[in-house]
Amino acid sequence: VNASNLITLVPPTEISLPTLYHQFKTMVYSNMRRPTKHNRKTTNSVLTCVCAFFVTSILALFLFELKILSGGSQGTFFLENDLTEITKKASIHLAKDQSFGFFNDIPDHEWNLLRKITSEHENHKFMDQPLTHNPDFDTRNLKYNNSPAAWYQTNYEPNFSCRFERRLGGNGNGDGPKWVCDPHRIVEVSKERKAKNPDTPGCLVYSIGSNGDYSFEVGFQEATNNACEVHIFDMGDYGDGVKAMSDELNLNYHQVGLVKEGNDSVNDKGEKFQSLKTIVKSLGHEDQIIDVFKIDCDKCEWRTFQDWLAPDMPVLQQVLVEVHDAPKVALQFFDTFEENNYVRFHKEPNIQYAGGDCIEYAFLKLDKSFFDKDALGNVR
Repeated sequence: VNASNLITLVPPTEISLPTLYHQFKTMVYSNMRRPTKHNRKTTNSVLTCVCAFFVTSILALFLFELKILSGGSQGTFFLENDLTEITKKASIHLAKDQSFGFFNDIPDHEWNLLRKITSEHENHKFMDQPLTHNPDFDTRNLKYNNSPAAWYQTNYEPNFSCRFERRLGGNGNGDGPKWVCDPHRIVEVSKERKAKNPDTPGCLVYSIGSNGDYSFEVGFQEATNNACEVHIFDMGDYGDGVKAMSDELNLNYHQVGLVKEGNDSVNDKGEKFQSLKTIVKSLGHEDQIIDVFKIDCDKCEWRTFQDWLAPDMPVLQQVLVEVHDAPKVALQFFDTFEENNYVRFHKEPNIQYAGGDCIEYAFLKLDKSFFDKDALGNVR
């Protein structure tokens, strides 16, 4: 049988499986010399197999034309009405663009959900009077009405989530460890930078205030396979503890405390204090990104936070800070972070040593476009 003739028997727009079967069967019979009952039965069996082959082939071509995609190891197939959802999942450019390349595998539809959650978040329980419960404002003389713990309980909860955040330091428990957003991504970013320029440190960590406890810094380097260059700052003489680990873990100790810009000094005890700008310049990091800026400086955060985020300073990608008490300037502190396009991905009260009056906050810097509510549309 000439198979090419089969396609021309019926116009393409009128092809149906029964018609195709009938035409093929007629053509086969017409080519038989003696269509006996026996060979008719054999032919019917052959025709059934041939038609099954055609049906399978046509279905395969149909699915191919529709660009049906496999659902991975499950082998699940999604039909045409699911293609839009699959396309959304396949696109990851939005997260990458709006996080300076940090999130390189989050689908656009999930990223937009994160944006929606952030845009709908309210920072205060009492929006009309956010200083309610603040001890510098509220005159009610009860701890649960007038204390830092009460104020932090009713203000500034996290408004963003890092899927693979980890509490690094020691075994992750107790006072000292810090929450870091997706440490494995820091490793990836470091490798990319080193590939472009082998002379760069890959990534940088500044840790201000240690009091001789290096559990966070050691835990960070162990979790990231020494991906970063870590600089520890403290006015105390704790350098010997770092020297024993410096070669193995790339830790660098600097005996200097942090002060507000313009107040570099040495006190009567011989303790040296420098602004962050002075420190950055002395280390030659003006053109670098500081991937993690961890600071616990017993209230100096309220005097220096504007220096951290100054426009002539390197970008601080993640800021891990313990805030102490709740002065009125705390409102400006958190507002300044939001004005500089930071989200809060973790909040943890220091219960053991401060009764909740000190809080560990973790911030992450994103691109300004992340906060564009008008671009969200009808995200669900």
